[in-house]
Parts: sequence; structure tokens; C-alpha cells
Amino acid sequence: MAVNKDMLRINQDLDLLRQVASGDEHAFTTLYHRYESHILQVASLYVKDRDASREIVQDVFRKLWENRDKLAEVRDMRDYLFIIARNLIFNQFKKAAHEMAVQKDLRYAAETAAGDADYRVRDRECERILHTAINSLPPQRKRIYQLAREKGMSYEEIAHELRISRFTVKNHMAQALQSIRLYLLQHLHTVAAALGVWLGW
Repeated sequence: MAVNKDMLRINQDLDLLRQVASGDEHAFTTLYHRYESHILQVASLYVKDRDASREIVQDVFRKLWENRDKLAEVRDMRDYLFIIARNLIFNQFKKAAHEMAVQKDLRYAAETAAGDADYRVRDRECERILHTAINSLPPQRKRIYQLAREKGMSYEEIAHELRISRFTVKNHMAQALQSIRLYLLQHLHTVAAALGVWLGW
């Protein structure tokens, strides 16, 4: 009986996929509601932040729609969505690891510049670089970043306070993090060199 139900689901999904491939938005919405909770549950197993898990769900279906011309090759919708979600989750882990590596490099540059007596000077210099990166953001992007990172507000709360969509908040945060990450990478060696000159290396 379970086999028959699975076959029925697969056949229904294949029919919906054919419609989505032809650009049918109603069929796409049907697939979204059918699998949204399943993908959210999968994402939540790996990503403990609920906002981040919901972002993964949105990204999964965005990729599905963007690659709808390839849906004719799909044989099992559930497996296909799981693979997309898994890849997105792994990419998030890679980004997080990269950000941690940047922070570690900055910390290492500061901690190895000289002894503990000079640490506060180095720490202030790193903080200055970070603040410069944040201040270089466009006004609204900077505001959204500060609300999220400094006040700990969720995307939903930020969207409500600024009267914009959650999607807009998400996009601004993604661009803000990318800008800050690039700025830190570009100035990492400059900071280390400046500290060396200041300390008489």
C-alpha cells in the first residue's frame, strides 16, 4: 500500500514538474506548499537558526524555478529537492568557515604582532578596520546589518520595523556580509604591516 502511495506521489510530482517546466506558476506554488515543510525540517536538522533555515527553503525553490528547463530529467521530486537543500546547506557551512578563517587571520595578525602589553592597541586597530568596513555600506544596508548583528533582530523584525519585505532584508544582509568580507580580506595584510611599522619591526 505504501509503495502505491509513493508511486502516486511520484506520478503527481512528475505531472506538476512538466507544468512547471513550461512556466506554470500555479503548479510551482502547488509544489512549494507540498514540500515547504519537508525542506524546512531537513534544513533545521543542520542549521539551528530558524531564519537561516527558512532562507534555505526559499533558495531551494528559487533554484527550482530558475532551472525549470532541466526538470524533465527529474525522476523523484523529493530526492531532487533534498539534493538542492543539501548543497545549499554545505555552501552555508563553507561560507561560515570562510568568515571564521578571516576572523582568525585578523586575530592571529594582532596576537602575533607583539606581547600582551600591545594587545589593546592591535585590538583597537582591528576594530577600526571592521567599523570602517561597516560604515562604507550604503545607509539602508548598514542599518539592516546593525539591527541584525548588533541588536540581534530577526529578518522578520527588521522588515516590520523598516516597513520593507523580508526578501529585501535578506538581500541587503547578503550583500552587506559580502562587502565586509571583501573589505577585511583586502585590508588584512595592510593591517598587519601597519602594526609592524608602529611597533618598529
